Amino acid sequence: MTPFLLAGTRPAAGSAAGPGLAAAAHRVVSAAAWHGWLRRWGLLDGYGLAGDPVAELRACLVVRASDDSAALRLARGWEAVTGYRVSVLSLTTEPDGPGEPGSRGTRPGSASSG
Repeated sequence: MTPFLLAGTRPAAGSAAGPGLAAAAHRVVSAAAWHGWLRRWGLLDGYGLAGDPVAELRACLVVRASDDSAALRLARGWEAVTGYRVSVLSLTTEPDGPGEPGSRGTRPGSASSG
């Protein structure tokens, strides 16, 4: 299994109207269930939340997936339950040498279709 970073972004606060209260509550419940399944399956290694409530980057997940396409499927699922625009970065734990990128590198991708 390979570690991937899923970076969830939203437009900065104030640039667009947020979801209504009922829609926001539904997203919270859906996201909680989705994150619970990731934990049960052993796919969630960690997460981070933005400290600044108006930041475009809202949250990051470190997940494990068998390959790039599996990571993209996880990203699409996270998009569906949170409304975030999710980018996928392949992580590496073994650098080639001092100051050099790892063998897999970090390749930005997007779960969005367009």
